[in-house]
Amino acid sequence: MLPVRSAESGLFGFIDIAGEIVVPPQFHSVGPFAANGLAIAHLDPNSESGYGFIDRTGRVVVGPSFHQAEDFSRQGIAMVILDRAQSFRYGFVDAAGNKVFPADFEHARSFDDGGLAVVRTEEGTCGCIDVRGELVIPAIYDGIGAFAANGLAKVRRAGYRGFVDIAGNEALRPAFKEFGEFDACGFATFKAGNHRYGYMGSGGETRIPARYAQAAGFAANGLAKVRIGTRWGFIDTAGELRIAPVFDDVSGFGYAGLAIFLHTNGRWGAIDASGDTAIEPVYDEIDASFDPTVLEVVRDGVRGYITRAGAWIGNQLR
Repeated sequence: MLPVRSAESGLFGFIDIAGEIVVPPQFHSVGPFAANGLAIAHLDPNSESGYGFIDRTGRVVVGPSFHQAEDFSRQGIAMVILDRAQSFRYGFVDAAGNKVFPADFEHARSFDDGGLAVVRTEEGTCGCIDVRGELVIPAIYDGIGAFAANGLAKVRRAGYRGFVDIAGNEALRPAFKEFGEFDACGFATFKAGNHRYGYMGSGGETRIPARYAQAAGFAANGLAKVRIGTRWGFIDTAGELRIAPVFDDVSGFGYAGLAIFLHTNGRWGAIDASGDTAIEPVYDEIDASFDPTVLEVVRDGVRGYITRAGAWIGNQLR
């Protein structure tokens, strides 16, 4: 189901993949449906606790209760910001809107697929809790990144920049002063003394030499965008050039399996993993992050959805 906005009322509802209205527009904003079948909805714009959750029929399951809310995680837990009476602190609730544990926090991120959530204490230090609300990685860090597929997360503490594993063990302190988080293929970018970028493996070893003007993480399809000279192309995990550097601007490969590129005509299109044009560059904007089966686009001022084959589904007039 895809969110749509009424041009008359400005309210949001949902259409199906065929473009038919499933939930008539009636909400002030909505999020995507999570695995448990619930979506965030802004139910009362006149309340600082106006957010709740709806099901796929549009039925309100949790009425306006939160100042803000995030999508439900794989564990069926949603991170919410509580109201003024609770000092706008961050808590975690279940599908009924009840707190899953008593503790709340000065700041928090949603639970990841591994069942950990980064939280920040009133002292400004960060740690990680599990779904019981117990601190499993002590709150001793200035910052904690996302845990990658290899189980490592980037951390900062009093000048230390390295990685911890899901048990909180400090697993790696790379020799590079500037480096990124590990990606879907277990690589992390680093900046070498020559001011070029390369890639290291989970042991801190150089996997691809520093020879790129800029570099981004590898997507799940094993391709990463790199800048060679003034143009962008894509390499594989062996460092071999797979898509020639011909793009002035291009995204990495995203959720829909496409990379969005800017054409010389000033419009956006998309390529597949072979470098072939999958979506012709005729759009003012393309967003491939919402759903693996559709793209959200703007063409001639009209916002809507298209399939990966380019077929128009319906207008999204927000």
